[in-house]
Amino acid sequence: MLTLQQILNTQSPLLENARVKIVRHKDDRIEYREMLKSRDLSLEYQKKQSKHVFKNCDYIISFIGTERGQSILFGVFKVNGYEFKNNHYYYRLDQVNEFNSLIDRLVINWGNSTRSWHQYYHSKPKEVIQILPSGYIGEFPGLLSFVLEFDELKKLVDNPDANYKWRHPLSSVNGIYMILDNRTGNQYIGSANGKNGIWQRWGEYVSNYTGGNKRLTALIKSDPNYYKNFRYSVLQTLPSNITKKEIDSIEKLYKEKLGSKAHGLNAN
Repeated sequence: MLTLQQILNTQSPLLENARVKIVRHKDDRIEYREMLKSRDLSLEYQKKQSKHVFKNCDYIISFIGTERGQSILFGVFKVNGYEFKNNHYYYRLDQVNEFNSLIDRLVINWGNSTRSWHQYYHSKPKEVIQILPSGYIGEFPGLLSFVLEFDELKKLVDNPDANYKWRHPLSSVNGIYMILDNRTGNQYIGSANGKNGIWQRWGEYVSNYTGGNKRLTALIKSDPNYYKNFRYSVLQTLPSNITKKEIDSIEKLYKEKLGSKAHGLNAN
């Protein structure tokens, strides 16, 4: 059995003689990809504890619980003291960089005692189930069942082999998609009908942020980092043999339904 301890020791001797705990955060209401989107919130969450769980710890190895007792590495943190106020312990946790290449990739079997969310590292060997490929963004939930932030979309497009379960369906269908401006709530409705469908069209947004769209281009000109506000989703998939005229008609209908031309980001 390949263990967590063996894998981490090959990366660095940092933890070998240190006082270390492994912790598993689990929220059944939130999918793992949603946890990654709110990484900063998750970091703040683990710093605040009602009990002195990290007492006498030099480091903690943090995991996010997924399905069937599996857990994926969230980070390794140095414990640099704490403050007690309002009946809570507030820990100063600084991420160490020696294990960054394994973050979001290393999956272990936590075991049956998932309620024991903090355990001593050296006394609890954990089986490594797999090391996910670099650039992996999570399981593909279905064409109509996801929303991607721009950073996620870029990671997806830049790592097609790691995310082949996304690439194949997205490149196999035409479709109507929406880009939502998180800052204002305005919407852009577009269509994809190229050789590689939605995958090809969204790759253009990764390359130039706007896809050549007039109002999106104006936003980027006003703020070069504005693309970070964009969120991507598929509204409807369309068969590969559909005509361009039919796609244009469906796209137009969505613009009318959602008001994206009169009040959103569609210029025509």
